[in-house]
Amino acid sequence: MFEKLVNGLPDQIALLDARWNIIASNDAWTDYCAAHGFEVFQVGHNYLEELERLNEEKREAARATDAVIAAIKEFEQGRPSMYRHVYSGPRDGQETQIRIASMEIGGRKYFTVTRIDVTELVQLRRLRQGFSTSLIHTQEEERRRMGREIHDSTMQQLSALGLAVSQLKRTRLPGESLALVDDIEELLFDAQRELRSIAYLAHPPQLSRMDLSEAVRTLVEGFGRRAGLITSFEVEGETDVQWQNARVAIYRVLQEALSNVHRHAHATQLSVRLIGRKSMIHLIVADNGRGMPVDVSPGVGLLGMRARLAELGGRLIVRKLSPGTAVIGSVQRT
Repeated sequence: MFEKLVNGLPDQIALLDARWNIIASNDAWTDYCAAHGFEVFQVGHNYLEELERLNEEKREAARATDAVIAAIKEFEQGRPSMYRHVYSGPRDGQETQIRIASMEIGGRKYFTVTRIDVTELVQLRRLRQGFSTSLIHTQEEERRRMGREIHDSTMQQLSALGLAVSQLKRTRLPGESLALVDDIEELLFDAQRELRSIAYLAHPPQLSRMDLSEAVRTLVEGFGRRAGLITSFEVEGETDVQWQNARVAIYRVLQEALSNVHRHAHATQLSVRLIGRKSMIHLIVADNGRGMPVDVSPGVGLLGMRARLAELGGRLIVRKLSPGTAVIGSVQRT
């Protein structure tokens, strides 16, 4: 009955008993095993024993055996109910997903093993990641260009204006006019500080030249000096991130979070923590500002941070503090 149900499916499917003996398979499974020299995985053979034998022989076609054997051991201890693993081979460029699921029928335990050709899906995912990387690179270049323009042009003009105001103060002005000049000078100082902060966030130290924790520390401390904030930075656990897209995502989330603090929070203190937990890296940005209004709708910044992390399988959480706000970004680091 099992064979009749699954014979028309393109995926390769086998049914195993509780001892991992292959008791049934569909045509796709049988044809694949015959075509690639895996007759040992036909009905009547023990799936686990044949995997272990292939693993000892270290055959190139058995690249997935280590991971699958480990998963089977987990099944025997009653932990997972579903297992998935994608591996390359046996043909160049081919990507295969192997999936194991447990089930119970009439009080007896069985397993299904399914092999699916996911080559096109993996290639599409790589294309999407490549496009995402290219887009991030373009955005970085545009940010740096804007930062340079603000620094080289607008800031220089404001500096010249500041000199003119200083000269004006040294002239003999009536009391009311002098007070007005003082107000102009204070507004000019605020504008310079605002632009320094914006320019620094748009053109921060390049991540490619530092490890993630060093880059985060430099960005936080530099931003604090320019924005007039008291800042702190802490590292907890292993924060080395091998996945370049994850490093960039965490760094860009930090930039956007700092920008939100600067524009909306009216904070005086800022704390940032970078935490490594097993396969995850977490960024926490907390301020003592006025917090987010209850009825506020998410802006482009929050939506962009959430989308950037979600694309990599991560998540963004915003929590209300008393006082202030905490932004928590999490993503896998490998």
